[in-house]
Amino acid sequence: MSTKRIGIVFPGYGQQYIGMCKDLYDHHRIVQEFFEQASASCDINFVKLLFASSDEEIFSIRNGYLAIFLFEVSLYEILYKQGLRPDFVAGYGIGEYAAAYATRSLSFVDSFYILNKYSQFYYEFIQDKSYDCLRIVREFTLEDIEKLCEKKSTKTKVAYVSAQNTQHAFYIAGHIDVLEKVQEHCIKNVIRKVRIIGPEYGMQSNLVDQIVEQLKLYYHKIKFAPLQVPLITNVDGVYVTTPDALESSIMRKINHRIEWHEVIQGFQGCDIIMSIGPGDQLIEWFKEVYPDKEYYQVQTLKDFQGISQYLKESELEIQANTSTDTMQQSVEKNLEQSKFKNLYEADLINEKSSDFDIEDD
Repeated sequence: MSTKRIGIVFPGYGQQYIGMCKDLYDHHRIVQEFFEQASASCDINFVKLLFASSDEEIFSIRNGYLAIFLFEVSLYEILYKQGLRPDFVAGYGIGEYAAAYATRSLSFVDSFYILNKYSQFYYEFIQDKSYDCLRIVREFTLEDIEKLCEKKSTKTKVAYVSAQNTQHAFYIAGHIDVLEKVQEHCIKNVIRKVRIIGPEYGMQSNLVDQIVEQLKLYYHKIKFAPLQVPLITNVDGVYVTTPDALESSIMRKINHRIEWHEVIQGFQGCDIIMSIGPGDQLIEWFKEVYPDKEYYQVQTLKDFQGISQYLKESELEIQANTSTDTMQQSVEKNLEQSKFKNLYEADLINEKSSDFDIEDD
């Protein structure tokens, strides 16, 4: 495989669009099978939803979350079958379900099942609530934002920092009355680039503790298998390599702040960052921290050409190792052997000199 370290990230809600996945669906049977499994699992025609619906439909919580997941796992599966093996994966918000699939800890059926339950419960939860989300993109520190939220909150109406995306970019979730006060304060005293974006972006905070309790009843129905690649978690920005750790992180992320700025730090040792799914927001956040890394956005079959060099390098190395096996047997053998990363290498990839206080004897 290529000696360059590859990190893969999966976007969350917000940049999906009608027509995404169409070229993949037309050319790959595995993608058609994913669509068939998904449609059989819930009362949604995903062919119609992704290719012939409306913005309103594909941006709804019940439809949009599942559509994004279906698109992302389709892209990843094609890349995987072509020989791509990442060194780390992560997913923003609901993108973490696609990342869990990419680790091979969760099957397509299980990851789709639990995301479907989450989207159902979350949609039902916000129906009778006056909750919303606010986006702030600069000027504030985490401490400043937390103090402002606390100052504007009351005993019955509160707001929390639900995501820290970069050093100075945040999402705030809470009662609309409180968010409007925060927004008014920002516009008058700090910055004007602050806006309400909708609860669809998630409310990772104590506000949604109820959903965690609901989902606990369904987690016993899915199986977390050993991971093939480390996943850097939303909830604390550290990588996990065991089924128990992954299960815990996916559950805790629902009502704990997204620490995406910490996730970005977890990719320090990677040379290449690939965003697999709709939009370019994740890459833009990464570029703020790592302007010199290589970046690839994968959304269409045409985008696959941009990473073909790395796939070719993998194939050439396999060919160089061919002995008495046929070429096809050798390809299958080497890909099978590369399925499981040496997860202990994760420490070496991201090792910093500051990680050690004293020198070894």
